[in-house]
Amino acid sequence: WSGSNDGLSAALTNCTEIAFRKGKLKNHYPVTDKNGFIFPDSEAAYKKYKTGDLNKDMAIMTRIIAAKLKQYPRLVKHIAKRGGTEWLESCSHIVGVKKSRWEGIGRESNFISCLIAAYEIVINE
Repeated sequence: WSGSNDGLSAALTNCTEIAFRKGKLKNHYPVTDKNGFIFPDSEAAYKKYKTGDLNKDMAIMTRIIAAKLKQYPRLVKHIAKRGGTEWLESCSHIVGVKKSRWEGIGRESNFISCLIAAYEIVINE
């Protein structure tokens, strides 16, 4: 999450601009979509394209995170160094938003599930 003291975790969140402002990141992580539009971070891209339908939104989230990982391959390398998919499955995404459909631990978190799917897309290309 954007308040994580772990740099990789802060970089993997969608809200990297908030993490940067909080001093948790030293770099910005803008994301360019398939149309060439540059968003300040993954969260901004997601907000533009979300539909409200969980299945569609998870597919959108996965595509956005995959784009981010392709644009920042060092994130993929750091995930791999920590254990890849197995490490991601041990992660949690808890941001404190009531009734958030994205929170949870491991694959019980829709966000972590999308992150895992995006990571696996990128490493298998």
